[in-house]
Amino acid sequence: MSLVVILSEPRLRREAWRALLQAQPGIKVVACVGETSGLADLEAPEQGVAMLVDMEDLLVETLRLTARLRPAWGALVLVRTYERREIAPLLRAGAMGVLTRDSTVAEIVSALVASARGELVLPGSLTPELLTDLLGRALSSTDDIPALSPREEEVLRLLAHGLTNKAIAQDLLLSVRTVESHLRAIYAKLQVASRTEAVLWAVAHMNPPPG
Repeated sequence: MSLVVILSEPRLRREAWRALLQAQPGIKVVACVGETSGLADLEAPEQGVAMLVDMEDLLVETLRLTARLRPAWGALVLVRTYERREIAPLLRAGAMGVLTRDSTVAEIVSALVASARGELVLPGSLTPELLTDLLGRALSSTDDIPALSPREEEVLRLLAHGLTNKAIAQDLLLSVRTVESHLRAIYAKLQVASRTEAVLWAVAHMNPPPG
């Protein structure tokens, strides 16, 4: 069961999303909020949650705040069009994926399930360009490389290899909660706001993960 939080300003739109998604198999809507300040007090798990973000304005600022308040949640953002100049800032701010508002219900449900698992959701046609953009940013960083613990390095390498949090936990014989704790520490040390940026940092600064 994938847990979903809906973030959208108009009440009618929030309730419409709730009614639509709650009727889908494998989806449970746990909360609907109209502004980011409402996220801090929600009684929801710290992991395994997708957040559907349907906002008209200030998306980058909204995502930066949600990444600070709920760093382990996978934010799926609805956008007008698949344009790199619009999507890249959202990923840097913490989004785990984007979909256009013309997407089908099945596509949205599939993307929410992936986001809840910590998987990246991007339009296939733009993925190489977007990752090149973000990787270039990581490579251009002149900051000192932070000291990660041996366990944090293991987690980051597996993250860069495309493993989900659950798969990392199984590989390292840890609980998923412990993996999430390591990821929060990694994000803080690397000074990144999202899983995407952490992966790109690893690609830019670490040896390739084991095959």
